Amino acid sequence: MAPASLASGTEKSHKAHTLTDSGGVEIADAGFSPIAEVALSCVGIIANPQSGKDIRRLVALATTFSNHEKLLIVRRVMAGLEAAQVEEALVLDDAGSLGRAACEAHREGGTRKKMRVRLIDVDARGESVDTVRVAARMREEGAACIVVLGGDGTSRAAAKGCGSCPLVPLSTGTNNAFSQAWEGTVAGLGAGLYARMPRRYARQVASSKRLVVHLSGESEMALVDVALVNEAFAGSRAVWDTDLLEALALTRCRPGGLGLSALGASIDPISAEEPEGLWIEFARGGGRGKQVLSPIGPGLVASARIKKSKRILPGHRIEISGRAGQVLAFDGEREYVLGDGERVGIELDRKGPRVLNIPEVLERAARKGHLSCKGRAG
Repeated sequence: MAPASLASGTEKSHKAHTLTDSGGVEIADAGFSPIAEVALSCVGIIANPQSGKDIRRLVALATTFSNHEKLLIVRRVMAGLEAAQVEEALVLDDAGSLGRAACEAHREGGTRKKMRVRLIDVDARGESVDTVRVAARMREEGAACIVVLGGDGTSRAAAKGCGSCPLVPLSTGTNNAFSQAWEGTVAGLGAGLYARMPRRYARQVASSKRLVVHLSGESEMALVDVALVNEAFAGSRAVWDTDLLEALALTRCRPGGLGLSALGASIDPISAEEPEGLWIEFARGGGRGKQVLSPIGPGLVASARIKKSKRILPGHRIEISGRAGQVLAFDGEREYVLGDGERVGIELDRKGPRVLNIPEVLERAARKGHLSCKGRAG
């Protein structure tokens, strides 16, 4: 019996001729793209082997997200892409060998596997720049969208390189206000449908909000939150002590989420779709303010005293002056140590990464008959 195929209207199949090694897994060297101008359905996959393993496993009850579980998720994504008849998956050759193991497992799945898998080598060293570089490579090589496994920090790094290529952010980290808890197979199927018929699913892609941070001679960005922390060094990077917070800017703060955005959700919930963001200043040294309880981590409910808060509109710039002994945290991770009197500008806009809404894709696919199968006996 011939395998069932997804109905795709007038979609045509495109073939690319590439060389593979004896194991069937193609290695793409940085800077060389043999298929960059070939029209074919292609999806990128980035898995961060470092996500879900920070200090919050010690200070809270967060689960350690093992690399074995991430490998299984990547394989589920591939299964969804294969079912959607995607022709090629570009996979990060990461420092933890997740991508390589997933490609090898896909190759060993038998001759029915028609989707080509190709490792993208960016000389990965287990740093966020790996994600930035590979997202840019995948965009350049024609990926219709990029599935990203990690927390908000991983999505932030991918956003720096993906350009207009939509992201499918899957949560495997601790801060998951931006990334989504979509099951891997479901995410792969939705991403595959979009890759084959991007025009038909154009309305299921939306630009996200972001915070642009203007620093001395440079700029940074965050997808969910920027925190001014009274700490003299980055240290373990993760922010988990609310007593150290001076101020917080948020793009979204939905009830039910974890992380610093939960502080905003306790006083003024804002969805990802609303145009505004939120600015919060905290009371220090026993100062007067509104006391709130917020679940900032698994098993960790913290209290914070809020001096004032206000909604901020796109284009409005907040100016603050840093002090020695302060650090800026982006999406829950301390990164930038401030100098005494250093000026910082924080601005909200809607120029963040484009995100593919997987449930909406699958709903539209069902309504339009794109999940109907051909060649299956009645």
